Amino acid sequence: MNLSELIKQDHFSSLSQEVLLNVIVTSNWIMGELSAKMAPYGITPAQYNVLRILRGSYPDAMTCTAIGERLLDKTPDTTRLLNRLDRSGMIRRERSADDRRVVKVVITEAGMKVIDAIQPTLEQFQDSIIRYISTEEQHQLIDLLERLRTDQVQ
Repeated sequence: MNLSELIKQDHFSSLSQEVLLNVIVTSNWIMGELSAKMAPYGITPAQYNVLRILRGSYPDAMTCTAIGERLLDKTPDTTRLLNRLDRSGMIRRERSADDRRVVKVVITEAGMKVIDAIQPTLEQFQDSIIRYISTEEQHQLIDLLERLRTDQVQ
């Protein structure tokens, strides 16, 4: 279904508006699909992102600030996100021995099990939504999206 049909709008004020609305709608669609795929595992895409980051640093712990800097969705509420993962036993927080103000976070065995269990589902999802885009087009899409995002940095 094209954008006009999806949002029931047959006219856009400009091509750039249509492009940006398409990016937003597609992003929201992907996030909705990811949420549905992750729900059976009891986590959200934001929680998965934290677990993914922590798995990458395992066995080393990371500070809350370092996790926040690497999040895909730059939510200001990293603490609440970590609280939910801590309550579920997927992460463990500990105060730094060097500086009691610093909290370090590490993924637990339970968190690793969730990441490992969900991985095949996510790989299948990725493959299914990209299946009609050639490798060359995927590289082109990456380049275009990166240009859209990074050309704004001054």
